[in-house]
Amino acid sequence: PTILFQSTPDDNEASSTSSTAEMTELEAAQTRETPQLTSEDKSLVQSLYTAHAGNTEAMENAITANLETMHPRLLVALQLAAEKQEWKETNDDADTSTADSDFETQMVTLGTSLQTVLDVQLGAGREMLASLLNSGELRKLDSTIGKAATEGKLDMSFFTVLGMNMKDAAMEDEDGGKLSPTLATGEGQEEVEGEEGQPMGANRLQILQHIYTRCQEELEKNVAPGMGLLNKLLRTEISSIRTNQIEYYLGPQKTSITSPDGTTIELGGTGKPRVSHNEFTEALSSTVTQIRTLEAAGGTDRLSAMNLVENIRQVAMEARGVLVESFG
Repeated sequence: PTILFQSTPDDNEASSTSSTAEMTELEAAQTRETPQLTSEDKSLVQSLYTAHAGNTEAMENAITANLETMHPRLLVALQLAAEKQEWKETNDDADTSTADSDFETQMVTLGTSLQTVLDVQLGAGREMLASLLNSGELRKLDSTIGKAATEGKLDMSFFTVLGMNMKDAAMEDEDGGKLSPTLATGEGQEEVEGEEGQPMGANRLQILQHIYTRCQEELEKNVAPGMGLLNKLLRTEISSIRTNQIEYYLGPQKTSITSPDGTTIELGGTGKPRVSHNEFTEALSSTVTQIRTLEAAGGTDRLSAMNLVENIRQVAMEARGVLVESFG
């Protein structure tokens, strides 16, 4: 299996385990206690199994579609169930009389399908992320991302794996550094020593966020200008920065500047916006249509779709304000 991270050994392990020992995702899970599933976790397992029982390919596709919304503890539980070919609600082996045999079957079956998804369908994505994380320095990382974008390796598989890692890292950060149960990432990620131009003490979440941002920037270079701008604006959380971006790309380009002594310097050009207003409008419309289509097909839940559409509406309102101010 692909190794994602260098892991720090458990304090209770034998001293023969070196501080640089590599740990696979499954081995990482086996060092943790069995996660306690919530009612929402169990409901998801039951719905996926009921909808696709008997059709392995359909089940794997359904798991792939739901990977980013699955809680890390459920991912751990499913892989543990697949590895042990059994599932118990507690770690007490004596308490087997209360085990739900139907749910155990569902966990083992879904866990086996999850293993296939992670090992086969997401294998290329895991290898790509491992390559980026092992770059060692910021300049080399950016260069590797640019090359990967050119070769078409920043695909859905990669972003699914990256999303799982970012979700787990965020949860770990919220827990004050306590490791959360996940197989999408390694554990004990050490802080990165800063180099020239790189922040000191960057933790795993910050590194993954930087990778995500750089990958998005590279992909934006290869899409239509309107769609690239929309993607950039949706990634920007601070409204004042979004406003500056909208003014830069959708506002008229300056054809002259005035120096401090009052002299006007002509820059040339036509003053046309860097991104066509029609292209940006089409990007807004087509993205909303895609979200609604995906929601209708069951590819995303209603709340996620509603939030995405609301974010797009907010961007459209801000763009309208800038355009009215710039063009009247």
